Amino acid sequence: MVDYASDEVMPFPRERIWQLLDDHLDEEKVARIHPRITRQSTVSRDASSIVLARSIDARGRLLRSRWRITARPPDTYRWEILEGEGPYATGSWMESSYTEEARGTRVRSEGRLRLTVVPFLLPQGPVIRRVLDSIDAEDRRYLGT
Repeated sequence: MVDYASDEVMPFPRERIWQLLDDHLDEEKVARIHPRITRQSTVSRDASSIVLARSIDARGRLLRSRWRITARPPDTYRWEILEGEGPYATGSWMESSYTEEARGTRVRSEGRLRLTVVPFLLPQGPVIRRVLDSIDAEDRRYLGT
């Protein structure tokens, strides 16, 4: 597993960021945000979390996984991989906190991740950062920037 951390200000109010996060739970909207998620269904839901089954296209291979999403609006959002084929290894997780600022919303994220689709010769850290930067760009496009 590789430790990951980021700290950035997104030029959107916190309520708009939370709408984006809610849209990630919608089985139709998530594919518009992240086209590599080809299928998503809700497995279970309780007062504090939701478990999703996802199929993700990783270089032409459909990989299935189960994700637990725990949201505590408006402050924290966490995802973790419960099981699956990838692209994230079981046990990978990311937690983000959101703070309103004059310029938008400060998003601080930390996690421990491993990608199952990265050849063992490549270092995980730089590849994970590139993947997460690409996902962030998809989120920003969806938000209209």
